[in-house]
Amino acid sequence: MNDYLEQLRAMAAAALFPEEGELSAPGLAEPVEVRRDAWGVPYIRAGSLEDLWFAHGMVTAGERLFQLDLLLRASNGRLSEVFADRTLAEDRFARTIGFHRAGKRLAAAWDDDSRRMHARFRDGVFAWMESMPAPPVEYVLLDLTPDLPRDEAAWASAFSYLAWTLSGNWDSELLRAWIRERAGEDGAAMLLPPAARVAPEVAAGALRGELVDALLGAAPRPRAQGSNDWVVAGSRTATGKPLLANDPHLLALQPGAWLECHLSAPDYEARGVALTFSPGVLLGTTAHHAWGVTNVSGDVQDLYREHLNEDRTASEYEGGWEPLATHRETIAIRGSDRPHELEVRETRHGPLIDTFVSGVMRPEYVELAPNDTYALRWAGSEHGIRPSIVLGAARATSFEEFRAAALGVACPGQNFVYADVDGTIGYACTGAFPVRRAGDGTVPVPGWTAEHEWDGWIPSDELPWAKDPDRGFLATANNRPHDEAYPHLIGLDFHSPHRALRIAVALEASDDHTLEGMARLQNDTVSLAARETLPMLLELAPHDEEQERALDLLRPWDGDMAASSAPAAVFAVWSRAIGRRVLEPRLGEDLFRHYHAWREPFQCEALPALLRERNTDGAWIDDDLLRAALEDAIGELRERLGDDPIRWTWGSLHRLRLAHALASIPGLEPLFTAVDIPFAGDEQTVMQGGFDAREGYDVAVIPSWRAVYDLADLDRSIGVLPTGVSGNPASKHWNDQTELYAAGEYHALPFTREAVEAATVATLRLVPYHP
Repeated sequence: MNDYLEQLRAMAAAALFPEEGELSAPGLAEPVEVRRDAWGVPYIRAGSLEDLWFAHGMVTAGERLFQLDLLLRASNGRLSEVFADRTLAEDRFARTIGFHRAGKRLAAAWDDDSRRMHARFRDGVFAWMESMPAPPVEYVLLDLTPDLPRDEAAWASAFSYLAWTLSGNWDSELLRAWIRERAGEDGAAMLLPPAARVAPEVAAGALRGELVDALLGAAPRPRAQGSNDWVVAGSRTATGKPLLANDPHLLALQPGAWLECHLSAPDYEARGVALTFSPGVLLGTTAHHAWGVTNVSGDVQDLYREHLNEDRTASEYEGGWEPLATHRETIAIRGSDRPHELEVRETRHGPLIDTFVSGVMRPEYVELAPNDTYALRWAGSEHGIRPSIVLGAARATSFEEFRAAALGVACPGQNFVYADVDGTIGYACTGAFPVRRAGDGTVPVPGWTAEHEWDGWIPSDELPWAKDPDRGFLATANNRPHDEAYPHLIGLDFHSPHRALRIAVALEASDDHTLEGMARLQNDTVSLAARETLPMLLELAPHDEEQERALDLLRPWDGDMAASSAPAAVFAVWSRAIGRRVLEPRLGEDLFRHYHAWREPFQCEALPALLRERNTDGAWIDDDLLRAALEDAIGELRERLGDDPIRWTWGSLHRLRLAHALASIPGLEPLFTAVDIPFAGDEQTVMQGGFDAREGYDVAVIPSWRAVYDLADLDRSIGVLPTGVSGNPASKHWNDQTELYAAGEYHALPFTREAVEAATVATLRLVPYHP
């Protein structure tokens, strides 16, 4: 590392939060103990909840201040104050959707506990900002001063922003409409097939063991980021007590979304992971029970086509004209004396959008045609999460109490799995899902009539749930969470059931599950989708010896997307080439890129369907196209990896790069890159490794936290982050968990006081400061 980078590292080190000794904390009522284990995980023990939340905020700011600053800016449409017009499109979109307006509504509905605990958390954040020995190095490089908002509404906007990233399906509605225009109704049905909708006669209720039966037959259709969670009853474990596993899948970013921690005060104790912008453990365990979540992937967004009057100041509705509401937004742009002025207009359904967002890691903001007038209604504009949800989740003494608390998670809706030390296991679907008067939410609908309005929400007591099923386990992986008998429409654009099926088959296969077995399942890289498609590809007669050698690589392959696998690389590259050859001529280059960015719908539904019909009248695919695509794939592999097929490993193409935003600045990569390693899996494997097919094969979505909780002995529980606890590149905990993560290994999650003390390597005392 050159002298300049060493100087920057020294600046970063000057901003490190202390791990030992004593630190004055203005605003603290009584001393607080902050222990650290070998991985830098903070174990915060306070004499009151008020001091616990304060200390949690202070430690969070000490580890993640710049990340928190950027998150709040993104949530409130203020990134351009830092990055100038490079982020103007993001800010315009944030202001149009109105995360900040939603934040005001959410904060206004917070209960007293939420207001008190979040106020103390913010007090702790600002206490560190006012006493830190130096600002994080990012502020030095960007010539900035930390500038975090103090009002709770601006922080509540982060909940809205989070909900948006886990909501669906406005983008799929537009894609379906565009694909219909280019490829017809049948083409849209093939490329973006919604799950079948059957109107049953029976009422909703406890699903019991039928939850898994339903997921095995669920029709696939992906949404964006996913997750896995499952829970196994003691009747199927080696200890006779439940095991619970969870790995939420989020974008591959550094720092990551979670701060691993253990928080303890009278009337509250939990260990797991917390968000950076709100106090308390969101996913984890107490002494009594553990829980995990996956995204429901329900449909909580609808696009309405609107008729506007000539001067575009009113929208037609039921034969009359309703004036548009307007919001004048001023976006400050760094380096410019003139801010960007934006007028956001709203109909009764929501804001008029002028942009489509395409892609995953580096999204494109694509302007809609001037005559495309769509208003967006989104449940997250009206519903969200309040901070005090963590209190109810931790204080529950039964599954029923836990479910009642979890139902407070209105948007984004989540699939909770639960296990307690008494042996109970359970599942609860949560969320605010609209009741539509007409339609199924898969395409834009007319906004000038009352036909497609929302008539309230699915009653929370009628959302799917299960307790102690006879099968002895419950599992979710963003698949459809109910069977055909369920009377409500939660959505149709769920993820493919392949991950869920892989998990369910593994859990069904044994009555003697162990902690180690659950960890192996979390790291499983076999793609059932690849196994289904491969035999149809292998029917191809090759054009030449080179193609024959490529097919010979694939013939013995079992669908394992291992990083060391050459067949996995051939399969992925060939599939991408097939998609380009068959769809670009029909959709056009731009629409194909938008559609194929999230690869799952093509890979799991469209490609198998096209292969089944190949060489028939009207088929989109024939053997000539497959041979041409295979030639493309071989050419790409040779260009990227050389002539020797032994070097064509999946991990050579499919790399995980976890880098700070400033790693994009030439010369700073060594300091701000935490991870750059070959990676296994794809979007269909339990060990998530989804990628943006527009941009090659680099990993875009990963398990953001892996944990397995042992309810027979919580101190045996294990977990791992992709990088580490700290967001400071000078910290030894910047990426110290990466080696474990990459190897599919874990570290211990000590819970009891004895185990925490035994794991302690450093202790800091936060003490009140009285000037």
